[in-house]
Amino acid sequence: MRRSVVAATVLTTLALFLGPAATARADVASPPRILGGTVHAADFALGPGDSRTFFVSFDAEDDSGISRNNAEADLLGPAGRQLQADPRQAGTDICTPHADNPKRSTCRFTFTVRGNRWSLTNADAGLHELYVLVAANDWVPREEGGLVTDGRLDSIRIKRKAQLTADAFPEPPRPGHPLGVVGRLTLADWDNGGYTGAPEGLPARLVYKADGSTRYEYPADLTTGRGGVLATAVPPRPDGIWWLAHDGTDATPWVYSAADHVDMP
Repeated sequence: MRRSVVAATVLTTLALFLGPAATARADVASPPRILGGTVHAADFALGPGDSRTFFVSFDAEDDSGISRNNAEADLLGPAGRQLQADPRQAGTDICTPHADNPKRSTCRFTFTVRGNRWSLTNADAGLHELYVLVAANDWVPREEGGLVTDGRLDSIRIKRKAQLTADAFPEPPRPGHPLGVVGRLTLADWDNGGYTGAPEGLPARLVYKADGSTRYEYPADLTTGRGGVLATAVPPRPDGIWWLAHDGTDATPWVYSAADHVDMP
């Protein structure tokens, strides 16, 4: 975003003075009113090098009208780092007055995030909350009046893309002996590129479907070990398909392994 005097004096510290329990803040008794904000995207996951562009908007009003370009929207993530909107295109305004009510404006922003350390770190995966600032037309820099901020208007979860493997053994199983299943959950490594083992303690499930059946069974609940490894052993079952599944968290998406078909001897 092209920065004005607002950016130099206030916007770069937006996340700091809002803090984790922020509420609307203003400099005068009758500041602009922020009427609500929206992140126009569903939660998504990024692989290494992937990118995603989405839009954010909020509405505000003031008796003098809303300044067209003294506004900002930031997304504050779990690691405390704020993601800033893309620079606005030359010749365009951030905030546009409503045709039927010039005292009220809609302010729009574009965000582009990428799965690399210049945009996101692994610690940034999770919930990102929308914080905004806007100025009225009668606001004068370095003087009180006409400036307002608000936070936690909406949110989006930006997750690390996941991969999951599964292998059942031995094949064919030995009659009367357990069937072993091992796999590994890996996550996009935004810090270094590629994929890396998931942290310990993430939930996963063993899934089974017998041949000819439409019923899915969940013989074991698991958690990842060191490096994202998963392992279990269960009593053998009739011929069928086995998977491992991770249902996802705030920072990771759901993912299923490829199916492994096991025939009983």
